[in-house]
Amino acid sequence: MRKRLECIASKIPDGVGMIDVGTDHAYLPVAMALRGYRGNLLASDIGEGPLAVARRHAEDAEAGERIRFLRCDGLDLCPPADVDCIVIAGMGGDTITGILDRAEFCMDARYLLILQPMTRAEVLRYWLVYNEFAIVEEDIVEDGGILYPVLCARFGGKTRLKDAELYTGSFAMLKEHPLFQRIWEIQTRRFHKMYDALKRSGAGDEDGRLALCGQICRELEEMMPYDESPRNL
Repeated sequence: MRKRLECIASKIPDGVGMIDVGTDHAYLPVAMALRGYRGNLLASDIGEGPLAVARRHAEDAEAGERIRFLRCDGLDLCPPADVDCIVIAGMGGDTITGILDRAEFCMDARYLLILQPMTRAEVLRYWLVYNEFAIVEEDIVEDGGILYPVLCARFGGKTRLKDAELYTGSFAMLKEHPLFQRIWEIQTRRFHKMYDALKRSGAGDEDGRLALCGQICRELEEMMPYDESPRNL
């Protein structure tokens, strides 16, 4: 199983059950079944084709009887009483927020959300904070040369993030992470380049983008890794 999914699997607690939304080949629920997870195992996908592939993979692994497959969009058919862990991985942050927006049952502290956005993680972090979810853990995993964020969240708490942290993740949680400096460098280059381009355009700042970009640059400088200076900024 890929490192990205291994990281997610390591965060799934024993409990009532888990659902893997957008399961694709059902790698995650199959792995959990083979590792002795005792709760309910659900896997959902919007297309019959991917679900058929997932079923075949589960049967080949002799785990087919352990997994319940749901053809639905996101969590639309998920029975709330059968799970206490919701995994949504391998999608854009905006797509994940759309799924959660429709699933009001997950706005309950009993559910642990394990979320792995492929893009637009800042949209997902903003949605979680705005909707009173506590981000209880952040992680970074490198898989195939790409860095992926993994977030764990529960409803009913307060997480305060600066604007820059919407892009890097929580500095308090990640500052000791061995991959955080690379995330920090990527975002520092991005926002310095954006700030310089806005300054050169001479278009003024009626929409506030220049001021916001400058603020994010300053916040990034404040969280500069302590042991090294930035490289090639």
